[in-house]
Amino acid sequence: MKSFRVLETLDISRKEFLVLCILFSTLFAGILLKYFLDSHIGSEDIKILRQDLQETRLQLDVNSAEWYELMALPKIGEKKARAIVEYRKKYGPFSSTEDLLKVKGISPEVLEEIRGYLRVASSQ
Repeated sequence: MKSFRVLETLDISRKEFLVLCILFSTLFAGILLKYFLDSHIGSEDIKILRQDLQETRLQLDVNSAEWYELMALPKIGEKKARAIVEYRKKYGPFSSTEDLLKVKGISPEVLEEIRGYLRVASSQ
């Protein structure tokens, strides 16, 4: 048998050779499957969904948001978020987002960054 001379030189039986062929075929099929899954086939729908989500902005009510919620805003860390809440507790609710300029640490530049994420809807 000419076709199994390789088996004789490798010193493996036909059954072992068959098992190795099955293992390598399974491995190859797994690599192909992983490649196709990672290539994001059909991801156009996901991209459209993500674009829609990016257009939706978080709108926090500056008069009812807690400091940890305010930290989600750009350029607002824990210190500024706590300062906003403390100012609100001390002086009452904000009547507009412009009132945030009275809070220590909130500059006009910071206010411009967060203005689209805030609303003044309720008073406490």
